[in-house]
Order: sequence, then C-alpha cells, then structure tokens
Amino acid sequence: MRTFRVLIVDDSIVMRNMIAKLFDQDPQFTVVGFAVNGADALDKIVELQPDLVTLDIEMPEMDGLTALNQIMTFHPVPVIMLSSYTEEGSNAAMKALEYGAMDFFQKETLFQKTRNALTEEEFLLRCKTAMRKKLFLRNETNMLGKELSVKSHIEMLTFLLKMEEDLLQFQDELHQKIRQQNGLLKKFRKEQDEFIYTTWQGSLFDRLGIKEAQAIGKDIHTIFPKYMADHMLQYYEWAWSMGAVVDFETEWHGYYFLTVLRPIKNNGVIREIISLTVDITESRSMEERIRYLIHHDPLTGLPNRQVLTKWIEDAIVQKERFAVVFVNLDQFKLANESLGHEVGDRILQVIARRLKNSFLTHNLHVFRVGSDEFIGLVKHKSKDELDVYTQNIVQSINQPIRIQEHEIYISPSIGISQFPEDDQDPETLVRFADIAMDYAKELGGNQVQYFSPHIYAKIERRMTLEKHLRKALEKNEFILMYQPQVNVIENKIVGFESLIRWDSPQLGRVSPLEFIPIAEETGLIYPIGKWVIEEACAQNKHWQRLGLPKVSIAVNLSSKQFYDRSLCEQISNILQDTGLEPQYLELEITESMTMDVQVALATLNSFKNMGLQIAMDDFGTGYSSLSYLKEFPIHHLKIDQSFVKDISVNPTHAAIVNTIITLARNLKINVIAEGVENEEDLRLLQDFHCDTVQGYLFGRPVEASEVPEIFGGFGR
Repeated sequence: MRTFRVLIVDDSIVMRNMIAKLFDQDPQFTVVGFAVNGADALDKIVELQPDLVTLDIEMPEMDGLTALNQIMTFHPVPVIMLSSYTEEGSNAAMKALEYGAMDFFQKETLFQKTRNALTEEEFLLRCKTAMRKKLFLRNETNMLGKELSVKSHIEMLTFLLKMEEDLLQFQDELHQKIRQQNGLLKKFRKEQDEFIYTTWQGSLFDRLGIKEAQAIGKDIHTIFPKYMADHMLQYYEWAWSMGAVVDFETEWHGYYFLTVLRPIKNNGVIREIISLTVDITESRSMEERIRYLIHHDPLTGLPNRQVLTKWIEDAIVQKERFAVVFVNLDQFKLANESLGHEVGDRILQVIARRLKNSFLTHNLHVFRVGSDEFIGLVKHKSKDELDVYTQNIVQSINQPIRIQEHEIYISPSIGISQFPEDDQDPETLVRFADIAMDYAKELGGNQVQYFSPHIYAKIERRMTLEKHLRKALEKNEFILMYQPQVNVIENKIVGFESLIRWDSPQLGRVSPLEFIPIAEETGLIYPIGKWVIEEACAQNKHWQRLGLPKVSIAVNLSSKQFYDRSLCEQISNILQDTGLEPQYLELEITESMTMDVQVALATLNSFKNMGLQIAMDDFGTGYSSLSYLKEFPIHHLKIDQSFVKDISVNPTHAAIVNTIITLARNLKINVIAEGVENEEDLRLLQDFHCDTVQGYLFGRPVEASEVPEIFGGFGR
C-alpha cells in the first residue's frame, strides 16, 4: 500500500497537532514535518519532498496564498488549503483554487467541538483524491517542446492541411491562416525518384533568399543544402510510402522550423503531398528557457537538486571518488529578517558566486538545494586534498559582504560525506552530509565536520527526542521540580525556583540540557514555556491556600519567550486565572538576553510595571552587561554555580564572586548564590555578605508534594 508523506503548515502548534492527529487515523498517511509559515514551508518542501501539503491561509511572514503561488511555481505538489475564517465560496478560497490548490477546507467544519467522524473521513478521502488527480500546475503549463508548443503547432497545421484537402473553396481563409502563422505552404510530388515542388506560397523563407519563382519545378536538393535536404528527404519518403501524416523539425541559419506533411490520395493512390512549415524559433527559445529554469535556481543560476541527483548517479556509475560537501549559512536567517529579503537575495547571489569561484576547476560542481543551503560535489584523490577544498570555501565565505551601506559577515557550517567510504546511494550520501552539517552547526558553526557513525548516533538521538517532544505536552509528560532559595541569616525559605523535567515513557528522564535547545529551535518552547508559568503560578497559589508562607516562585524564560510580544498579556491572563499576586512570580532571564539593550529595557520595565520580580540568572557567564546593569530593573542577581562551587579552595573564583556581590550591593540588588554544596563555601559567602543561597546543602529539587515538608523542616 502506497504511503503518502504529508507536510503540515500552520502557525498554530495546537492546530498543527490536531491536523497531525487526523492524519494519524489513516495508515496511508505519514506526517513527515511541520512548518510555521509560508517561507518555512518552502524550505521544508525542498528538504522533506512531501507528497501532500496542508496549508493555512492566515500566517505571519508569508501567508498561505503567497506561499501557494511559489509552491506551484518552484515545487509543484498537491496542496489542501485550510482556513479558520474563510468560507469555501469566498474570494480567498477561489483564489487558492485558481493558484493550483487541489481542495479547500474550513477548520471550523473539520474540527468541531463535538468530533464528527464523518467529516474527518471525508477530509481524508478528499486528500487521497487530490493525490490521484493529474496536477495541472504552472510548471506543467510551461512544459517542454512537443508537450505543448510544438503539439499545438502540429494540431493547427494538420487542421489547415485538412482544409486544403477538403475545402479548397476557402482558399482565401487558408492563405490568411498561413500568413497569420508566418507559414509556408508547399506542394510536391514524386517524379523519377525526385520530389518536385509544384506550389510554394508564403514568405517564410524570404529572409533566407528563397522565393516562389526559384522553387517551383525544382527538387529538394536544388533548394536546400545537402545536410538539410537529406534530413527532410527521409520524412518525405515516409509520408509518400506510408500515406501517413508526418511532422518533423529542422534548423537552418539559427532558425527552427516545424513541418507537417499530409499525403493527398486519388482512388487510393498518393498523387501529391501538401506541406505546411512554420517558424518555431520563439517557441524553441522559450523551451530552452523553461528547460534551464527546471534544472537551475533562478536566483543564483546554480543547478538545482534535480541536476545534483543525476550528477551523483553518473559519478557512482563511473566509480569516481567524490565528496558531498553540504554548506549552510550560519547567520543568513538573521540577516534576511533584519535587513530585508532583497538584501538576503543579494547575499545568496554573492555566496553562490564565491562558491563557483572557489576553484576554477572541473573537480568542483556547486548546486543550490534550499533557502541558504548549497552542495558542492568534489572529485578528490585524498582527504588532504578535500581539506584544502573545504578550507578554501570557508575562507571565501568568511570574507565580508558589502551591500548598500551594510557590511555583512556570514560564516558556513559544512558537513561532508564521501563516496564510496560512507555510502553508495545518492540520497543517503546527501543525507549523511546534511547530518554532518547539522553537527557542525550544533558545535557553534563556522567549521567543517566529516560524517561518522558517532555523529549519526547523536543526530538520530536528537531526531528521536524531537519526535517525542512534539507530543510530550499533550501527553502530560512534563513535571516541575522545586528547589528552595534560603536566607541563611534568618534561616527561612524566601522562594523556590521551578525546574522543568521530562519523564518520557519511551526515553526515560530526559535532561533539560538536551530537550530545551530542541524546543527553542522547533518553536515548541512557546507552549512549553507557557505551561511552566501556568503550572508554577497555580502551584504557588495552592501552597498559599494550604497556609504555607507566601514566597516567590521563579520561572526561567527562554530568549524566544523574552522577545515574544504577547508574553506580558499571557502572564497577566495566567495571574488572573490562578489568582496569584504578581509579586510572588519571579521571571529569570539570562545575561545574554539583554544584548539588545533598548528592547530588553522596554520588556523588563513592562514586567516591573506589572509588579513582577525579575532575576538575572547565570551572571558572569554571558555577554558583559555591567555598564547597563544599573539601568535594568533587576531584583535579584544569581551568581552561576560554576563560580560558586569550591570557592573555599579556588581563590580566583572567590575573587570573582566577591566582586559580583560587592557590585550588586552597591547597585542595591540582592544576590542569590547557586550551587552551594558544603559548609566551607557557605561560610565564605557569608563573609562576602551574600545572604541568600540555593543548592544541595539546603535542598535538592523536589516534587510539589514534598514542598510542605521542606517548609516544615525550616520551621522547626
């Protein structure tokens, strides 16, 4: 049974999950990926090669109709449109179908409050129907040569020849049609093994110096050069001997001509042949352009993935040693979003030119295979030679790019797979190079990584984590742990930090160090982060209702959450729903989040105005913010545990911690020292006048049910 690969495009994670669940009901569909907007969808289509795409209409960055138009132009694939607000007969729906969408569905109809199995079954059936329809897509409308332009010429010419045979009384109309088509009407018969022209009407060959008077009564070799006459003669013989309509093309002096021959019979015997010839040079030029566009990227002029696959297949057949060099641009998306898509396009053109010029040799071929992804295929004799190639590429891309008033720095992450060492299948070689590139990017970018089983295992682990992470929230697999923050002078708990943990039935306990970066990269951090705030606030209010002391609950924000414009409204709604007073919620940010000082200051002041507490976490490990620290409305400065641990035996760390505490006290900011594990470190912190600490010495992270007991312990 054929399985159809589905890409789901929607800016709502809830809707993406609902659509995915729908497809999960039918074993004939497999959801291979998600995209959050139209631009993301175009990249994912290139990457995942889906058989079917579901596309939302209303999306940020690039809406569904704009994306649909580009999909039909560059990556034709069946598309089902979905919309929350647009009805099936609306302008947007009709426009979607006009652009090439296979079908249209309203989300409200599909996802009703009460599940409608019949509607869901209809949706899946219509998706299958879309898969079976013939795609009349834009690229097919511009299909090559004889599929359309030449075919239409043949049909037209055959019709005109039929007019000549059966409707001789309409001579004027026939000649008018010939003139409109810039055509030449010829008649000839066979005399003593020679084909002699008896009629020659039309000015088609005037530019080549052949007029009617020169052609009548002459044979084919007298008029045309030998190579052309010999080419035409075989078709003349075929039409005369077989009595069949024949068409053929010729090229002469840079012009292209299409000729249709129609034998005329009298009492079953062929007496003459009518020939119509038209100029198809313009059609041929268009065909060549279309052929070029089908096999090349229109922005950079580089060959595309189609040509790449053919090249790899040919090289494998020839048993040539080569490497697949997968190049991704590290900072491109940031530059594209901040400087605009026009500048982004110019950057890609510059990079493409640099890649082509890296080696003026037949040993390197460059292809564009994605938004900011290129593949170089390098024939090489040794790894040392390959190292030289790739280092040249790195150095070339690292050079600054000057566009308008901008000086832009781009670096590459490069992954390499080799034939025949790593594999002998084209798709697998590209995938292995892609995996190695991902690993290079994971290590910080601007470097080269060769594929290895170790990398494959690491990436496979990441893919497995991402797969299960997408459903972890809806399956209630996350829990919050709580670690006390203690004022050692008063020996009382002044707050708790909430720490997320993931208990996966398939993977076991997964460290936040593993899954948080994946959540940030995939956008899953938004719903997960919201859940953490909701859970922490609800739990703190629950403790208060139990009569426990009112203390703050700290929640860590990711950089994406921090720059989410809807965060303040989201927190306000959560506080209202849970009943927690704002002063008992503390938001922890990291030092690196404040690099964009003006934006950070505006966001932090919004938090302050809401009455929230603000802590700067991991201080001392990120970008220096000392000059701006006095401007930020910070309530707590948390010293990273990497400095606190063993300060009693590490004078350098002790000096750093003392300096930070002194700075904070001068700025009237409270300090919390993390990672306090022994009495010696605690005594030194007290000598430095640090009164609030957090660490295993006072309590490990515990589940919510154990918090009352911890309060009780400090009470005793």
